[in-house]
Amino acid sequence: MKSRNAIFFILVAVIISLITWQAFELKYQESAPLFLYISYLMFAGLSILSHSQLLKSAEAKSPQFVTVYMGLTAVKMFLILTVLTIYLWFNKEHLLVVGVFYAGAYLLFLIIDTISLLKQLNSQ
Repeated sequence: MKSRNAIFFILVAVIISLITWQAFELKYQESAPLFLYISYLMFAGLSILSHSQLLKSAEAKSPQFVTVYMGLTAVKMFLILTVLTIYLWFNKEHLLVVGVFYAGAYLLFLIIDTISLLKQLNSQ
């Protein structure tokens, strides 16, 4: 099950990368910054790690599952916002577009991660 989740999140990262590449090609006639593609893989990696930790917490019937979930979500959000802030501080080109794609991809991964986690928890 864990490898299936990993493949799923990596596939989502690849699909978002293709959409980003296509959007930049149509709008700017250039490739999107490499930062976005690397970020999508980072989102997938963070989702895989947090997903596995949350499933371990749920399997252990931990009464602190909600605390673990909120803590992991906060750490992911802080890390992702820190990376975005540092990147945009030094690279002002396409500032708004990069921010929108980055935030949109993060929200998409958050939604997909939560839905897949709920499906797995309900099936147990």
